[in-house]
Amino acid sequence: MEKKTLVLAAAMFTAMAGLAATPVKTDAVRDVLAVPDLKDTRIQGPIGEKFDNFMYERCLSDFARKVIVREAREAFAHPDDDVYRAPVGMWKGEFWGKLMISSARVAQYQDDPAFTAFLRDEAHRLMKYQKPDGYLGTYVNPEFVCPGDIEAAKKTMGWACDWCWNLWCRKYTMWGLLMIYKTTGDREILAAADRAMTQQIEMLRRMDVKLCDTGTTAMVGMPSCSVLKPLVMLYRETGKPLFLDYAKEIVSYWDRPGNPKPNFFQNAATGRPLNEWYPDNIGKWGKAYEMMSCLDGVLEYYRLTGEARCLEMVKRMQAILWSSERNLVESVGYNDQFVGATRHLNGTSEPCDAIHWIRLNFDLYLITGDKKYVDAIEMTFCNAFLAGVFRDGKWGAREVRSHGRHIVRFGQSGMRHQHCCVNNMPRTFMDIAQLGVAREADGGALRINLYSPATASFGDATVVLTGDFPVSDKVTAMVEAKTPQTVKFRLPAWSKRTVFRRLPDGEDETVADGDWYTARVPAGVTAITVKFDMTPRLEDSGRLPSNDRSDYRFLRWNAGRDSAKLFRTTPAARLFRGPLLLAKAKVVGDDDVDILRADLNKGGWTVTLKPFLNDRVMGAWTATFRRGTEVYTTNVCDFPSAGDCLLPDGANAFSIFF
Repeated sequence: MEKKTLVLAAAMFTAMAGLAATPVKTDAVRDVLAVPDLKDTRIQGPIGEKFDNFMYERCLSDFARKVIVREAREAFAHPDDDVYRAPVGMWKGEFWGKLMISSARVAQYQDDPAFTAFLRDEAHRLMKYQKPDGYLGTYVNPEFVCPGDIEAAKKTMGWACDWCWNLWCRKYTMWGLLMIYKTTGDREILAAADRAMTQQIEMLRRMDVKLCDTGTTAMVGMPSCSVLKPLVMLYRETGKPLFLDYAKEIVSYWDRPGNPKPNFFQNAATGRPLNEWYPDNIGKWGKAYEMMSCLDGVLEYYRLTGEARCLEMVKRMQAILWSSERNLVESVGYNDQFVGATRHLNGTSEPCDAIHWIRLNFDLYLITGDKKYVDAIEMTFCNAFLAGVFRDGKWGAREVRSHGRHIVRFGQSGMRHQHCCVNNMPRTFMDIAQLGVAREADGGALRINLYSPATASFGDATVVLTGDFPVSDKVTAMVEAKTPQTVKFRLPAWSKRTVFRRLPDGEDETVADGDWYTARVPAGVTAITVKFDMTPRLEDSGRLPSNDRSDYRFLRWNAGRDSAKLFRTTPAARLFRGPLLLAKAKVVGDDDVDILRADLNKGGWTVTLKPFLNDRVMGAWTATFRRGTEVYTTNVCDFPSAGDCLLPDGANAFSIFF
């Protein structure tokens, strides 16, 4: 009897897993591109090795499962986010959800039943802490959704702290449960997420509190309103009218009379830089990754409803951010704030900003098919993101910096093994795994979007990319197809002349402009080489000096405590090769004097690069700069390898300035 029960349970679980792939509600708008299932992709080469290290240390290892995950779960067993720094509201409750969102996608990538079962069991371990009314969180008081007594907070924190992260944390918990459900098909987990979301909505309505008025005051409701994305995802799975109504209400907050912050729809239509929307922006309300989380939610809402104005608004926002917030390490924002980063001489970017910028562009690309979004993704991934992921896989940066060293933080919100950026990082590797090769809708052309070594399979075709990109200028794409295929190769914006050759005896075809190179391949195996123009590019920074030591930019830069002496006030040049930003660094033999030298911004210099071997970096070159009779020689490496490890305070490990 017991054996029959187990067999029946297994059959029911299999049936429920099938239901997970069939949402109750379908979208009004289909993406123009489809990506492969994660299990049908692999990231390889040096980038794949970095990801494998990180995936193992932070998701798959015994330490990850028994220590990291357990610590995050314990925050629910002993909730104190509104107690231990009272009356300030902390954010221990975000970490479990972030770990699970990342781990669920890793489980899909690994296609490992044992790890998938671990996640299912972990969800059930957490669900034991859900209250009868559906509340599942780390605040003792579920209704603590707005800042407490500011005067009392001054005594606790030493400043007028208005933190309140209750609803932000709950968003991640619900989202984590939802992702485990989508990975396992366990409808009890879906039901737990449903109850948690329902409790939150009904609680706020009973309290007569708008979601946009909750959370940390200075952030104008964006952390709380970023629940829009998992809310829409839950509506797809449940069809519950309450969720759709609430999603519509959240979107309405961003298009209100009187132009209250942030009012994305009206302000984006002006095309003005975000830091010019309101007079008191600098370091105040323009919180970068919370804002981009909201915008990604708007895209999910657009897919569901087809409201064209939502897509147009996010497209305008992307253009504004890339033109006015693109920073010196090729991400957006200045240490998690939108403050006109494009105009400033010092680059510092929170990895979460790179993570969410990549995701925003990922969704825009799938929805529109516009190649410019992949160009943006490539620059951010190959520089700011990879630089923040430590090579040993155990941790990452809190701030990725243009020079000196990256800033690292441990023990965030009283935890030992959790950090917002570190817990999020696997999500971006998963995005890149799926983005490498896409297919146009209805079985159309294959699109090769990224060129690092990787494999991606669709039912009738597999693409294998080999080579040493982004260090090497040459890639081989092997297409194995059951039927004839049209294959489109992205022409990167940085490659002015890209050469294609069909092996073994095809002729060179050189493309100097455009977005795509199109090839028709027969059934069977076809190999095509791609050679990019990686002529080094020396670019003057053209940034404005910032000498005000009371300015937000300086105060945030000096959060590294001993970093004030490195705060730049004069322009300097940057050096690129292909998509890679290059840096002088200790790891390739440069000393402090050479690293901090930066006097080539006067123009007129040319540069040549000669590669040399160094097993501590992805790529190393000797750079020779010439202007007339002046010659300057130094070693350089790829920026991601220049400081992707734990360094002692005060160490000047690298600089992107020449």
